[in-house]
Amino acid sequence: MAIDVYRDERQDVFWIVGMGLTLRHATTFRPGAVYAGQSIPALCGAALKVPQPTPSGREPNSKPVTDKCRECSREAAEGDFAETTWDF
Repeated sequence: MAIDVYRDERQDVFWIVGMGLTLRHATTFRPGAVYAGQSIPALCGAALKVPQPTPSGREPNSKPVTDKCRECSREAAEGDFAETTWDF
């Protein structure tokens, strides 16, 4: 459940590809604020392991993944989140 603390501002949701997954899930946890390997919840309830950062000069393996979890998409739309795609 999203709590609108500021009423006029929208809460952020980040679309990430967790370690070992082939689908993007949405989370309210800012991925750069948690350590690699940490498990964070997705809007659909799935547990996502935060991937390792990609070395400088390389493209993240998750970059071409565009498919999104249907349940996360529904929750994000209903919650009117500000959406950002995040790759490591």
